[in-house]
Amino acid sequence: MKTVSKSSFTLFELLIVILIISIIYGIFIEKISSKKAVHKRGGLKDITQILRPLDFNQSASILCMDKCKNCFIEVDGEKREKIDLLDKEVKVYDFDINGILSPLKFTPAFDENGNPKDVCFRFDLYPNGSHSSYIAEYGKKFYIFYAYMRPPKVADTITKASELFDPSDWIPTDSSEYNF
Repeated sequence: MKTVSKSSFTLFELLIVILIISIIYGIFIEKISSKKAVHKRGGLKDITQILRPLDFNQSASILCMDKCKNCFIEVDGEKREKIDLLDKEVKVYDFDINGILSPLKFTPAFDENGNPKDVCFRFDLYPNGSHSSYIAEYGKKFYIFYAYMRPPKVADTITKASELFDPSDWIPTDSSEYNF
């Protein structure tokens, strides 16, 4: 008498395999879609969250040209990817040498052919956690970016923004305040 042995998977084993594949798939899709969601929802207040996960040595930047219609992520001076960050121009202000809040003009960037292009917005993040420091007017809001790892604040008027931007409360003025 011949015995035939059939080797096959049970229904329970198949369900376990499908469950494991579903969990792994869900984890990877979540990571991919959340990264894209940050880029899509991007706003001026989310800039550091967009740049912080990037691997860089010198700086990670967001650079916007063509009246802020084209924005790119730049890592260590190399243009990486285009992002949807802004839909209209941004006006940027900083205090000049006399302490007067004045419009800030960014250094032009160069396209692939070496032609200069006007930069309407640029935000740089550095390895030590510091970043660009200025007031950016976008829409009807004023975004205050502090250089020393403080989260950005939002104000409704330029007067309130310039008061919040005043560095006298967070920059040490006496050498005894430095912690070396």
